[in-house]
Formats: sequence, C-alpha cells, structure tokens
Amino acid sequence: MSIHRIPDRYMNTTIHIFRESTAIDAVGDQDVVKSLAYQAIKANVQPERTDVDWEIQGRIHRQTHSAYLNRVEASIVREIEPGDIVLDEETGLSHLVLGIQILQAANPIISDSHHIKLILKHTTGYFEGLTKFKTLTSKAKIA
Repeated sequence: MSIHRIPDRYMNTTIHIFRESTAIDAVGDQDVVKSLAYQAIKANVQPERTDVDWEIQGRIHRQTHSAYLNRVEASIVREIEPGDIVLDEETGLSHLVLGIQILQAANPIISDSHHIKLILKHTTGYFEGLTKFKTLTSKAKIA
C-alpha cells in the first residue's frame, strides 16, 4: 500500500461533518446545537454489507456505509469523533459516525500520509429537506 494520500480522482462525493453539542440556556433547559465541524471534504462513500455490531452509549448499531477521506488537508489534521454526523452531498443521506480507523504510514516522519476510514450508519431525521448547501451573500449600504 502506498504511503501517500488518496488521489482526488478516487473521491466520488463531497461530505460535510457536523458535531452535536449541548448547552444550558438561561431557564435551565438543555439545547442541542449542531455545528459544522468540517465542510466540503472530498471523500469516497461506499455501502457496506457486514454483520459487525457497534455499541455506542449503550445502543447497538450496525454499519451500513464506509467513508474514506484524507487525514491531512492543507496542513490541518482532521479530528473526527464517534457520534458526529456526516451529510453526503451527492446522495443527500445523513450518517452517524460509529467508529474511526486512522491508517498511518509505518514511518513516523511522514505525518501527512494515508487516510481515515469512517464506519457509518445511515440515519434519518437529521437534515430533512436539506439537499445542498448554499452560500448567501448580501450587499448593503450603511448610511
């Protein structure tokens, strides 16, 4: 296996990674906020046929997809956590990250090599009606 990163020609989709966090408001209620951790990552998402079960926070999940992406992009090392939500822009499907496998070259001097494999489970209800991200810009004149 090569010690270099995955070439872009093998990346078939763009994914966005969201992270859920909780905050307590002034009344004492707990609000769940989805924040964008990484945007527009080139990745290769594949359906997976496996009988391996993953246990996260006391619940059993079965893997439905795998995603492969480069670990380092523009000198920034990506930190993805179990429980993050992946939105596949091509299919519009959302996935829950069950596990992360970081594949690294045997030579520790090569820091920007290899890739990350995400173990994913298809979920519904996270981004209903959202198909594409759009950037809104506006022009205003301050008088």
